[in-house]
Amino acid sequence: MSHSKEFINLSRRIIMAVGLSLALVGPESFAAQDGTKVSVVDSGKIIQMLPETKQAEATLQATAVPLQKELDRLNQEYQKSVATYRQQAASLTKTARDQKEKDLGAKGLALEKYQQEKFGRGGVVEKKQQELLTPIREKVLAAVESVAQKEGVTLVLEKNISIYVTPENDLTFKVLDKLNIK
Repeated sequence: MSHSKEFINLSRRIIMAVGLSLALVGPESFAAQDGTKVSVVDSGKIIQMLPETKQAEATLQATAVPLQKELDRLNQEYQKSVATYRQQAASLTKTARDQKEKDLGAKGLALEKYQQEKFGRGGVVEKKQQELLTPIREKVLAAVESVAQKEGVTLVLEKNISIYVTPENDLTFKVLDKLNIK
């Protein structure tokens, strides 16, 4: 399980969602208005180049790896219990089989609960990811806003949703400069 890739992919999905929501408004209608200057920025590239992203990935790994090891251990324990039960089932009384099946059901539910609490929607890993991502996203958005204001840009779209952009309308490198990233 590669959490750093998930972290970057989540960052990109969030940024793309923001960019797509802007694009759905219709950038051509903005461009047609007098005094409107439209530019783009590759926020995914900027986020990947930030030192904070590398630190966030390391922190997320430090959080997720022990949880994944525990999940693997619980899963192996459960699989071993199932295999043992299958070997012994024929020689057990109905009462003993019922009890073993009840125990296995409880172990299976506990395994699912652990996985959901740690890796599921709203789980420990997702919450940590959001905690780490929010300040990075805010930093990038603040830099984009600053550069856009300086350049007189009234609308900035995500570069990845653009079909064609002239190089002078791409603010990515100016934002990287603003963030002191080379």
